[in-house]
Amino acid sequence: MPIRRPSASVLRGSFVLALAIIFILAMIPLAVVPEVVSFQDKLHHIAAFAVLMLLGRGGWPARTIALVVGLIGYGVLIEVCQHLLTANRVGEFHDVVADSLGVAIGWLLGRPSVLRWQC
Repeated sequence: MPIRRPSASVLRGSFVLALAIIFILAMIPLAVVPEVVSFQDKLHHIAAFAVLMLLGRGGWPARTIALVVGLIGYGVLIEVCQHLLTANRVGEFHDVVADSLGVAIGWLLGRPSVLRWQC
């Protein structure tokens, strides 16, 4: 059976839920996660923002530029909130760079020529 593309409303709802979950995870105290590679935190940022971009692009395909700008702004907002509102987290410029890279990867993977859904 062919895989069908989820509806725009499902993708939009998933996008909003992912935004909330990512923000909560960014604000809670750091969990003790075994470090496999030294840049593991940056890989988490890249993956999270690539997923956000894919969900957002699927939910609002005509709003790609707004999504790119909005998600990079969201990454900046998270880092500012970590710096100002938490005692155990630190906002980092390199995290915003990783977020931006994730957005770019999500944009590339979400191009219509890459994703071809069966109807």
